[in-house]
Amino acid sequence: MTAFPVIVGLSSSIVFVVLFVKLLQRNRMLREEASALSGSPENGREAWSDEWFEDFSSFRYLPMRRLLSSEEEEFWMQSTVGSECRRAAFRAERRHLFRQYLALIAADFARLSQGVRLAVVHASEDRSADIEQLLRLEWSLRKLLWQAQFSLMFHWLGVKPVDATQLINALQGFEFSLREIRLGGAAA
Repeated sequence: MTAFPVIVGLSSSIVFVVLFVKLLQRNRMLREEASALSGSPENGREAWSDEWFEDFSSFRYLPMRRLLSSEEEEFWMQSTVGSECRRAAFRAERRHLFRQYLALIAADFARLSQGVRLAVVHASEDRSADIEQLLRLEWSLRKLLWQAQFSLMFHWLGVKPVDATQLINALQGFEFSLREIRLGGAAA
């Protein structure tokens, strides 16, 4: 009878340690990627510009929806006669690509947020309702980015994959709303 609580306590401690180590590894890797990206001009971390916004399209993130899908994984396993070891490598590579997409989304989102702030400053009329909507969209997009990062940590455990559809839809909504506000400001 007394062995059961001890076993549960030990197994919980082991799970905690494994998750904590994975979290530290992930944070270290993200810091290294961020420092590697900060030196290159193509990293998407430049300031807002009208030219960038005209060329920007959130549709470029649509392939992200399939990166962690179980259907893609099963198709790959069947087509390559993969082993469980190869499945783990496949999943790890897909998580890595997903993290890169998240970093790009975060950088583009930062630039779009900069555009929102510029639209507020340069507005010739009161656009507080539009700005309030954009701020709500901005908050929901930030929340979805955090959720994606958090649930991606558990993907290696076999937990349900991250669904990027909501994140991409939120980014598209943010982009389209900003375009409407800018067009409305240009027409005025």
